[in-house]
Amino acid sequence: MFRECHKVRVQLYDTLSRCVNTLEPYGEKFGFYCCGPTVYNFAHIGNFRTFLAADLLCRVLKLAGYNPFYVRNITDVDDKTIAGAQQNGIPLQEFTGHWKNAFRADCHTLGLLQPNCEPSAVEHMDGQMALVQALIEKNFAYIRDGSVYFDVSTWKNYGRLSRLKERELRQVAEISPDKKAVEDFALWKAHKPADGTVFWDSPFGRGRPGWHVECSAMALKYLGNNFGVHGGGIDLLFPHHENEIAQSEAATGQPFTRHWFHVAHLCVNGEKMSKSLGNLYTLADIKQMGYSPMELRYTLLAGHYRQPLNFTMESLHASRKALARLARFGRWLRELAGIDVLMAAEFRSFTSAWDALCDDLNVPEALGRMFAHVHQRESDPPTSAQAAEELAEWQRLLFALGIRPEAEEIPAEIDQLARARSAARKEKNFAKADALRRQVEDFGWTVEDTADGYNLHKKR
Repeated sequence: MFRECHKVRVQLYDTLSRCVNTLEPYGEKFGFYCCGPTVYNFAHIGNFRTFLAADLLCRVLKLAGYNPFYVRNITDVDDKTIAGAQQNGIPLQEFTGHWKNAFRADCHTLGLLQPNCEPSAVEHMDGQMALVQALIEKNFAYIRDGSVYFDVSTWKNYGRLSRLKERELRQVAEISPDKKAVEDFALWKAHKPADGTVFWDSPFGRGRPGWHVECSAMALKYLGNNFGVHGGGIDLLFPHHENEIAQSEAATGQPFTRHWFHVAHLCVNGEKMSKSLGNLYTLADIKQMGYSPMELRYTLLAGHYRQPLNFTMESLHASRKALARLARFGRWLRELAGIDVLMAAEFRSFTSAWDALCDDLNVPEALGRMFAHVHQRESDPPTSAQAAEELAEWQRLLFALGIRPEAEEIPAEIDQLARARSAARKEKNFAKADALRRQVEDFGWTVEDTADGYNLHKKR
């Protein structure tokens, strides 16, 4: 594992204050909670945009010396998981166990770091019941026909995260005849015949927890009150995260988290993803199209996390070319260095790209600075000592981004032929360049000329 960089402060946009704020380290660990998947099917690439942004933040925090303790939950009991188990005629935990494993396999393939803790709702039923009971005892919640609801009227700050006013809250709230008010939300749902054998006995009756309460219970258990960052997709801002704040702070009497981190939507070819449009892609779909997991990772990270990202096949192809160029530069640095450098003791803000990552995870700016340095070095090669130093910094940046551009290893003979061809082109010896191109192609590779040089791709 890499040593941490010299300690720096990371800047991150906070959804609550609507400002870019400095993340302040505290205690022995920096608590980071991200809302994870509901495990009833494969996660799609829109889900993974959020999880990759959270992975990026975790990596940057590690390198910046924050010692993050990363918790990402699993939702394994809700309407969709219960319906899926019933349709397949198997117990709920067997059904969700299959999809948990599928999700974890996709995370591993995409290079996501394993969270320090990955709790599930079913595993933490006692904690959820205790939280609901505390809210009842403090008169923030009430029981109706075996269900428990949070009384929004008792929480004066409700709506401060989403900036929704009372009239707007009523328009988007879930309607139920059992609630005192339309904006109240369920903490515990009374058992109903449609749930079959999925229920737990509680002090307030047989049933199951509402969706929102699980994240509060697990975040408070593993990270305590007022932890560092709570994140998730922008679609969770309301009502999920708004409800988490209300129920958590009402129960504990303390601030829930210091910072809110939300990732913008992913569109596909300019349209919202949906099954009806046939553009709800999974990792398996992308691989079937002939693209690698690393090319997908690069594509989903390349845009700024706070801006909507338009996913296209062209963007995947552009990622393929970018990764090929990064791979070629990394191999060149290793050759110039003459050693396989693992990591230097200090990080020197390689072409300021590290500064960009610490400034609200500005990946587009970081990549721009990395490629600018690559272009500059192609005309001004470093010495062996400089190359060794730069390679250490380069590898740190690749770790921060989770990028492994060396995934498609180019044989040394092919690489040498391509470089000789590039030199021949610069000398305007086009006959020699064409002959070298044919040799490259005979080995099953394609050389693609670009404005900055060339890329090599294995024929598919």
